[in-house]
Amino acid sequence: MKLILKLLLSSLMLLAGIMAVSGLGPGSVVINEVELNPSGEVSEWVELYNSGEDSVNIGRWSVSIEDTLPSSGKWIGVIPIIPRGASIQAGGFYVVEGDNRWVHGNNGTIVLRTDSWAEVDKTHPLSDEEGNDFSWSRYPNGLDTDQRADWVFIKSTPGAENSLELVSEP
Repeated sequence: MKLILKLLLSSLMLLAGIMAVSGLGPGSVVINEVELNPSGEVSEWVELYNSGEDSVNIGRWSVSIEDTLPSSGKWIGVIPIIPRGASIQAGGFYVVEGDNRWVHGNNGTIVLRTDSWAEVDKTHPLSDEEGNDFSWSRYPNGLDTDQRADWVFIKSTPGAENSLELVSEP
């Protein structure tokens, strides 16, 4: 029995090592920026960021925007599955778009899952009633302490570094 347990544990550790080296595991991919209420006819979108040192294969992963507060009726919008073979380079970004018919700006919890439905990252409930060019962003990029303080509401930068640069009005 002990031999079987040792073999099983050794196999699992080897598999985890292979996944980490080959970019098959979740690595350091986080939800980095979220636009819940864009202006005009633009769709909601979620930006992923790889803060790790290796490329990560995110093919067939999924992102959902969920409103699980009892007063809202447990609404869920699933962004189309990320295409097979998609990856995020170390320090890179990947933006996925939702559906502009969702009209969902309040109490959205965003969840990132692998192709086996394992949860990789999840936000606190976020709200955006403004319909402007601002989004919820991790600052600095990839900061993930599982605290609300990881997030700031700043000018949207889909697919690029989040910046606290002040925006002046014309």
